[in-house]
Amino acid sequence: MIYDIEKIEKAKAVLQSIANGKDPINGEIIEEDNFVNDPRLIRMFYFVSEVLDNVIKGNYSKGKVSEFVITAEQKNDVVFTEGNIGVNEIAKCINQQINPLISKKATGMAINKGLKRLGILSEAMDDLGKKRTTTNEKSIDYGFQLEKRNYNGVEYYMVVIDDKGKKYILDNIEEIMK
Repeated sequence: MIYDIEKIEKAKAVLQSIANGKDPINGEIIEEDNFVNDPRLIRMFYFVSEVLDNVIKGNYSKGKVSEFVITAEQKNDVVFTEGNIGVNEIAKCINQQINPLISKKATGMAINKGLKRLGILSEAMDDLGKKRTTTNEKSIDYGFQLEKRNYNGVEYYMVVIDDKGKKYILDNIEEIMK
């Protein structure tokens, strides 16, 4: 097993060297017109290098991933859609940065559930007796509010998240997704 890890570490070092534009054998700069300098290949080399790094760290399980995992670097790379957005859009933006091989995806339902558990959002019954997520007296302090929307001529209220709420969710996503 230790020998396998050593081989994986060596393969990772070779890929990183190529991705950085250096010949892994002699350390010389690879000529610009060489095919390995294609940006698509460089991205692939970095990606495979990251996968190998996660294998070395033991971050891959043999079965289905069951935990939400996000690194500080991945958090820094999250870019949210401008303006007030819904929780499903929040999940989509976060999921663009996580590694699905080691982390389950964030979902709007899971984020809402965590925010309700933390007392930031609440649940109410609508006129038809259906449960729906809504705001409460604490919500506005965290950047959550109700906004009237219209879909196919039917008006409804949707919980939307402003920049303050986006930051709160990202800063606390691990706790929210527990």
